[in-house]
Amino acid sequence: MADVLVWVMERRVVLADRAERLRKELAEIDAEVARLEAAEVVIGQFIEAERSGQVDDPVVVPSWSG
Repeated sequence: MADVLVWVMERRVVLADRAERLRKELAEIDAEVARLEAAEVVIGQFIEAERSGQVDDPVVVPSWSG
């Protein structure tokens, strides 16, 4: 019976560690999703301004674009 208790305790520790890693990974994914949502809004606003002729400055192509 003691073997079962040891197995249960070890399994709990392993799963708790895994759950913590997954929570951290999910937080990173959530942060990236939030950044991409913000980028969508900004790009959408720029496109709308460009279409309506409200863009004051010429488009600047970022150096990282191919």
